[in-house]
Formats: sequence, C-alpha cells, structure tokens
Amino acid sequence: MATGQAPFNPVPAMRTFPPVEHPVVVIGPQYLAQYPVELAVNSDFKVSDINGTLIFQVKSKLLSLHDRRFLKDAAGNTLVNLRKKIMTMHGRWEAFRGESKEKNDLLFTAKKPKLFQFKTELDVFLGNNHDGDAAIN
Repeated sequence: MATGQAPFNPVPAMRTFPPVEHPVVVIGPQYLAQYPVELAVNSDFKVSDINGTLIFQVKSKLLSLHDRRFLKDAAGNTLVNLRKKIMTMHGRWEAFRGESKEKNDLLFTAKKPKLFQFKTELDVFLGNNHDGDAAIN
C-alpha cells in the first residue's frame, strides 16, 4: 500500500437519514422504520431481514375468483388481504385491513402504470384516494 493512502474497507460507511417528519402509517406504526431496511423475498413468498429473521409471509387462497393473497406477520396473523380486481386493464389489486373486504377497510390499491412492461412497476394509491389522482411510485 502506498504511503498516505487509507486501507481498503469493503464495508461502506453507514449513511444517516433524517427522521421522516410526517410518516404515513398504512398497516401499523410497528412497521415504520426511520432507516432503510433490506428485505429479501424467497420463492415461498416469505420476507426476511438480512439476518434471516422472518418478517412477513404471503399465503394464497386456493381456487379464489379474485386470486386472494394474505400478508401475515411472523406469528401468522393476517395483516392485509389482497384481492385482484376482475376485468381491469392494468391488473389492479386492492389491499384491505386484516381479512376484511369492506370498502372502509381499504388500505390501498395498486396497478401497473403501463399495459406492457418489462420490469415491475406499480402505482400505489392510498385507500382515501378514491380518484387515483396522487400516486406513490
């Protein structure tokens, strides 16, 4: 190593992030983080952190007209149920609190912004945004 050079460090320096002033709670405050969290999804639709700790899992309902899926916490409690809208051009999904299907429990909707796309992109509209005029990309 040349004199005056710092040794190579393969671990990048931790970035600090300012706290979010007005966080948006969609599922519950226990799922908010003030820092980036790396998550991995395996082929069984289990979501884990970088230490391998199970955070969420997605279960499907077999033979469902709306292709229903359930987002569950590590203990198996249903947090969100997702159902695919029938007869929609952009593949719209609705997400409801718990196992509800009631409109007042609608958390968000998601749809593909384009009919044909090569990478996964979604427009997400929070439940109180019925017109879809403001999206979270």
